[in-house]
Amino acid sequence: MAENERTTENSQPQDPSYAETQAPEASAAEVTGLTARIDQLAAENSDLQKKLADYEQKYTRLMADFDNFRKRTQREKDELAYFVSAKLLKDILPVFDNFDRARAFAQPDNEREEKLHNSYQQVYRQFLSVLEKMGVTAMEAVGQPFDPAQHEAILREESAGVSQETVVAELQKGYLLADKVLRPAMVKVAIPEVGS
Repeated sequence: MAENERTTENSQPQDPSYAETQAPEASAAEVTGLTARIDQLAAENSDLQKKLADYEQKYTRLMADFDNFRKRTQREKDELAYFVSAKLLKDILPVFDNFDRARAFAQPDNEREEKLHNSYQQVYRQFLSVLEKMGVTAMEAVGQPFDPAQHEAILREESAGVSQETVVAELQKGYLLADKVLRPAMVKVAIPEVGS
């Protein structure tokens, strides 16, 4: 029973004033040391935060530079592909023009000539299909306002029927490649009469 009384006495909460008087004086020194350590860690944390912000800024700039490099490289690649295609197509277009002229003038007189003419028509359509797959489209010039970026004026004539320079005849077809002028159309232009 005496043991139970001792445990009960020990389990009772201690008086706070008793704990304060029993605390060693080293506690104040420890608190001061811990406070200094906290201040030191706060300063280190501040330095690390600055370094992190600096690295994040460098990373952002590096990513922007890389993105610009990627875009520039893709643009240069596209321009090179366009240049190569344009050069080849410019060399092929006169052949296509001659083929088109010959096809337009061919008038078959008999069955054999008709078969030959139909064969040429198939080759012409195939040639046209290949040009379309490569992105080549013919310009529509006749009836359009004259545009020096798309038309090359070979002939001019005054006309009372127009209020602005207008294409009235196409002497050689113009072509676009990916919405850029591959070859300007050679045209005859009607200009307003002087005094109109």
